[in-house]
Amino acid sequence: MQKMIFLLCAVALGAIAQAKPAENTKLSIDKNNIKVWTYQNQQNPVFLYKAETTYHAPIENAVSLILDIEQAVQWVPYMGSIKVLSRDDKKGDFTLYMVLDFPFPLKDRDLIVQGKMIKEANGQITIKNKAIQTGYPLNPNYVRLTDYQGDWTFQKLGNNQVKVSTYGYANPEGSIPLTFVNMFVQQQPYQMLQKMKTELAKPSGLAVLPEALQ
Repeated sequence: MQKMIFLLCAVALGAIAQAKPAENTKLSIDKNNIKVWTYQNQQNPVFLYKAETTYHAPIENAVSLILDIEQAVQWVPYMGSIKVLSRDDKKGDFTLYMVLDFPFPLKDRDLIVQGKMIKEANGQITIKNKAIQTGYPLNPNYVRLTDYQGDWTFQKLGNNQVKVSTYGYANPEGSIPLTFVNMFVQQQPYQMLQKMKTELAKPSGLAVLPEALQ
């Protein structure tokens, strides 16, 4: 099965992991073992978020799910299509082209994502993503997103338990009411982590990760 980072999802209107939460950080959702915090800074009117949860699953399987682009469109909210433009599993580098299926009457979005897979000395796995402006031709049917950054982190808590966190910010571009965008930012990561739980509950063996994460 071909695997590669699909980034995930958080891009649909999501985060900037490097940005530090402001004083107005708010715990927006806390249910079903999922927490979503939202906050703003002076540079971005759109909410930034952090979402986290824990799963009863091996860390390898949680990471592998995020890397499996063949299944991404089946469970990731608003994921229209995704294509691998380049990848190096030894170095952990990748480039993706993604189309986001926005609800009518909004125009669909697309973006080119450059990413990096990293395994820390303590075993934590991080996936860093950012939008780039070149590498795939513009399509007049889509609004191109160029202002996106986001991270995923996976921390092993036990042989069959993993903590998953996702951080995000993206400028959705175009004419979208800010109130709608910020409501979406709160709900989308919650829905995504809920769907991850369902996927990880399906029977499977222990996943094998790319060389960069071994």
